[in-house]
Amino acid sequence: MGKRKSRTKPPPKRRMDKLDTLFSCPFCNHGTSVECHIDMKNLIGEAVCRICQESFSTTVTALTEPIDM
Repeated sequence: MGKRKSRTKPPPKRRMDKLDTLFSCPFCNHGTSVECHIDMKNLIGEAVCRICQESFSTTVTALTEPIDM
């Protein structure tokens, strides 16, 4: 004898919220003054402060997010 098929619905898909791209600067301590840009064509990520003009650039992978820089 076979079992009956269960009629349970699959769990709903979870929505991923967007991560921030604006952060506080560790050099001048201004809030939301650092912008992060990722160029996947050239595999370069750059974080630049609008107040003190400090910048940081690094190589990125397909899994890199702005919060990782």
